[in-house]
Amino acid sequence: MKKTLFPYFGQDQTNVSQQERFRAAGGAVVGVLFTMLVSRYLGGWMGARDWAMASLGASALLVFVLPSSPMAQPWAVFGGNGISAVIGIACVNLLGNPMMSAPVAVGLSILGMFVLRCLHPPAAAVAMITALGSIGNFEYAFFPVLTDSLLLITAGFIYNNATGKKYPNFPAPYGVKDENFTNKSRDIDAVLSRYNQVIDINRSDLAELIGQVEMNAYENKLEGIKCSEIMTPEVRCLDVSTGLDTAWKTLRDNHIKALPVIDRNRRVVGIVTLEDFLKHADIDLHNNFSQLVKGVVRSGLKGIGNTLATNPDTVGQIMTKKVRVISESRNVMDLVDVFHSQGHHHLPVIDANQALVGIITQSDFVAAIEKSLSR
Repeated sequence: MKKTLFPYFGQDQTNVSQQERFRAAGGAVVGVLFTMLVSRYLGGWMGARDWAMASLGASALLVFVLPSSPMAQPWAVFGGNGISAVIGIACVNLLGNPMMSAPVAVGLSILGMFVLRCLHPPAAAVAMITALGSIGNFEYAFFPVLTDSLLLITAGFIYNNATGKKYPNFPAPYGVKDENFTNKSRDIDAVLSRYNQVIDINRSDLAELIGQVEMNAYENKLEGIKCSEIMTPEVRCLDVSTGLDTAWKTLRDNHIKALPVIDRNRRVVGIVTLEDFLKHADIDLHNNFSQLVKGVVRSGLKGIGNTLATNPDTVGQIMTKKVRVISESRNVMDLVDVFHSQGHHHLPVIDANQALVGIITQSDFVAAIEKSLSR
């Protein structure tokens, strides 16, 4: 209802959470209150008539609602307000008539902020208010304009960082040794040069947003792929009663590092890897390896209970029993955490009856990602 009812009432801000809205509004209250209290005290001490600038609320909106904006950074607030006040006062002294001084002051303040790289929209209001009020004393630029700006920046620094918002938010330096960031920055610069307008976001934040959009697009593509589509269906596996000789020969001849172990119903009950052989036989891999493993297993592992195979010559004796599996109907995105965070290299795939139907390796997963990106 909201999307159809308010399409012509400004930008869509519905994605901002209620918590963030109250955080920003609370910051404006705290920041403006702090600035006014201190400024009023200083104004009374100095005997100044003006102790708060009218554009303070607009500056507070930028500092607390858009703390990552280039126009809300300390130099933008301080420099923009300061140069605009100076220009406004100069226009009053030179032109006199507010009908002339006000528009000229606004235009020159914008040019000045471009030159000094401190664009701050409320600062244009500072120039206009100065001209309309016929303020011709340059002390006004120092107090209250620069003083209020510094106080608001201080409040913004404390409040924003205390509520989880980085401020100031400086862009990443050009010398960052990150090839992906460098290439993306070049692409962004090329597009912005054609766009030829001021944007209210710094380059590093824009690059991060673009990266998140790209990642979301990749995830959307991967969400349509099931594990059954990328698995290797002809999976080599072993029975719990398979001898160590056979298991080792299967691993060696097929140049693979892991074999699922199944029971008579093809349910996965374990997995045998090269590490399992090494763990249970602290010996070299040469010179009749299987015979040495047999000797170690016979002599050292006979006392282990709760094994799936009573014969110490079988893979059931040395297999890893806690094995991670995944259903063939699961989404490929579910593999990200398994392969990336949990460090798995092989993942047996089971059907609705818990029976082994395939296996997915890291290579299968990478191939699926590459295929999705080429769509």
